[in-house]
Amino acid sequence: MTSGFKKRVVVKIGSSSLTSLRGEISRRKLEKLVEEVVQLKDEGHELLLVSSGAVAAGYRKLGFTEPPRALPEKQASASIGQSLLMEIYSELFLSHGYVASQILITREDLSDENRHNNARNTINVLLNRGIVPIINENDTVTVNRLKFGNNDVLSAKIAGLIDADMLIILSDIDGMYNADPRKKSHAVRLEHVHEITIKIEEAAGGSGSSVGTGGMRSKIDAFKIAMASGILSFLGKAGTPNILKDAVHQVATGTYFIKREMVSKTGG
Repeated sequence: MTSGFKKRVVVKIGSSSLTSLRGEISRRKLEKLVEEVVQLKDEGHELLLVSSGAVAAGYRKLGFTEPPRALPEKQASASIGQSLLMEIYSELFLSHGYVASQILITREDLSDENRHNNARNTINVLLNRGIVPIINENDTVTVNRLKFGNNDVLSAKIAGLIDADMLIILSDIDGMYNADPRKKSHAVRLEHVHEITIKIEEAAGGSGSSVGTGGMRSKIDAFKIAMASGILSFLGKAGTPNILKDAVHQVATGTYFIKREMVSKTGG
């Protein structure tokens, strides 16, 4: 972990938060995200971005009219879209004076000790040099049985790998509720979660978008991993003004996940 006020933060954003209504990558949404990241970089924090969106960025280049469902077509779309996505990210970060780097990860990279250590060391060098690493699962070569499932779990694994101070997951919902707010009008947002209970797991629904692969259940899995590592986590709505800065300062609208015994250490 970093010392003092300077924090090492992992930010995960899914495809549904980066795309237009037609399922294509929205440059405007990317611009807003980068501006949010830059706000924290300018404060001296270290930021690592786990970004989905490769399939959404590439599927139309293959002639598809909507995001494909078959694995070979998704992987082909990702092989085109990943470079297009990184091109936009690199351009946007450079316009603010920061350099972005691309890291494609597979489950094997984190399960094999040598590759695990190599990934950690590489990311540490990038962060220490002020670079913004942008991580995605290597969708082009990863088979289903070896996938993380989605970038929610990957982001939590990365947060643990680099001993992050905080994990922020941006979604299409403004926090964790005690029931699915799309189905239950009486659902109440939880401001703090100190333990993932059976009731919380039951309240976790499926994916709200046809673009993304993860729903609330996968986010709960990610927060379990982060909480086990003593990492403060936050779930908030992508596109909310100053969401990243407010999340780090612990004043954002959303849900914070942290073990009760860690509250005094994080200031939450």
